[in-house]
Amino acid sequence: MTATLRRAVVLGTASIALLVSLVGFVPAGAATAPAAPTGLSARAGQSSAVLSWRPVATATSYRVCLMVHNTSTSCARTSGQLTTTSFTVLGLEPTPGTDYFFKVYAFNGEASSVSALASFDLKEPAAPAVVTGITQRLGYSTLVVEWEPAASARTYSVCLMSTTAETCLRSSPRSATRTATFAGLTPTAYGDYYYRVYAYNSLGASSRSAKRAVDLPVGSVEEITAKRQSASRSIAFSWTGARNAETYEIQVSTSSSMTTELKTYSATGTTGTATGLVVGRSYAYRVRGINGISRGPYSAVRLLRLPANPATINVMTYNLCGQDKCVSSANRMKTWRTRKDYAGAIVRGAKSGIVATQESHDEDTRFITELPGFGVAAYLHAKTLFYDKARYDVLRSGGITLSSAERKYAVWAELRDRTSRATFIVVDAHLQPGKGKSRDDLRYAQTKTLLSKVAAANPKDLPVVYAGDYNSNKSNAIQSRYPGGYDAVLKVFTAAGIPDALNRADYVVASTWNSANQAINPPLKHSDHVDHIYVDPEIRVDSWRVVLRLKGDNYALPFATDHNPVRTVLTIPGR
Repeated sequence: MTATLRRAVVLGTASIALLVSLVGFVPAGAATAPAAPTGLSARAGQSSAVLSWRPVATATSYRVCLMVHNTSTSCARTSGQLTTTSFTVLGLEPTPGTDYFFKVYAFNGEASSVSALASFDLKEPAAPAVVTGITQRLGYSTLVVEWEPAASARTYSVCLMSTTAETCLRSSPRSATRTATFAGLTPTAYGDYYYRVYAYNSLGASSRSAKRAVDLPVGSVEEITAKRQSASRSIAFSWTGARNAETYEIQVSTSSSMTTELKTYSATGTTGTATGLVVGRSYAYRVRGINGISRGPYSAVRLLRLPANPATINVMTYNLCGQDKCVSSANRMKTWRTRKDYAGAIVRGAKSGIVATQESHDEDTRFITELPGFGVAAYLHAKTLFYDKARYDVLRSGGITLSSAERKYAVWAELRDRTSRATFIVVDAHLQPGKGKSRDDLRYAQTKTLLSKVAAANPKDLPVVYAGDYNSNKSNAIQSRYPGGYDAVLKVFTAAGIPDALNRADYVVASTWNSANQAINPPLKHSDHVDHIYVDPEIRVDSWRVVLRLKGDNYALPFATDHNPVRTVLTIPGR
């Protein structure tokens, strides 16, 4: 047996009294000594042994000497005189090193012989069953271990270890209680702690459970701030540390349920960055702490919109007179079939990515054939909103009835710039024609309806561009010609804080040329524009111009239509 399991034999007084000097065994008379016993063997139990040997032909009796050491000169126990070839020894205990040694004396009268020395170890005591049914309860700094009883176990102890050593950092007292509590624990690198449960029987034999890992629980993350990193597609986060957290996990998603386009990022401190995001999109985010295999609760889900970058857009409004309602014998304008090519060349030359047309009935005007790469974002009653499909995506669109009695309508579309992801709304309207107060009042009501219905279609308060033929300008207010008349459209837009792009432009071209050319030469140049582009005040107007097709100082013939297109270059804010 190993030295760690041995205990010295403690011999009682009665045992010591049994010791007999070998000298006393020597017979007084002369006789022939028998042969020395051979074939010594021991069948050991946990506290006993049956010692045996082969019979000696001339021996009349035997005696056994049991010793603790192989160098002993006296017997720890002796058998007394035996006539059998076996001897049972009871009440033995393990000793350091080899447990016991013994030799057998053979007698023939007083003559004797002695065998060689033999040895044996007691059988190891049976260990109790391994502890199972272990459960644990963790606090932020405590560990409570409980377990089911193990067969043959009398007492138990729990060994708490570090992650790097099998040596117990702490051990619970050995007792029959099947629970142990450790307090004052703190997180450590990697796994925090390990533990085993030891079971002991009445003989001191033990068994041990498998090693179990412990990572202390993690507290919640309470305070989080998030902001877009300047001119990038990333969000920077910072938060208060969670108790026991060694690292952190950041999750972002395009849905508040944290299921759509979910991305996960790791952080070693209380700051982190989510990268590779899409500008102009709202993100839900949350953070939790991690300690080894222990995961803390996620923080409450919060939302942040990653602002889009500013977008430069080129918008044109153009009344095509595509159904030839403007053609007369007086102006001698060509029919749409002839004029269509000229109108198409003007729009393509202006390189506008968004074109709002009026009097452009889809079935007979078919202006889309002049705009390769374009699509129709919205159409209603000869109002058509075209867009460059390579530059923009149509997110939503709709139509607006401005006056059913007067059959006046508008269309709108929510567009997103593919490069910057800036989102905005473009409106295409055609209001009541004619001069005089009664017509101005109709335009006033139609403009009020337009603003109200666009606002209802714009719950996200996106920037709006209002393009169209509004049939209203400063000449409407010439009282000598139109008593009571006024520029109704400008009045409504100004009251709403929405300026005419012409008045906000950094760069203006050909503003004196009337946008309604009326198909006459020489041109009318009174700065009267019935075609307008109004913009929300947050939109910057880079340039504004009346687009002209000229020959010298006059319009080139034939006229493409009775209107000159108005074109603006705008900067839509990123937000």
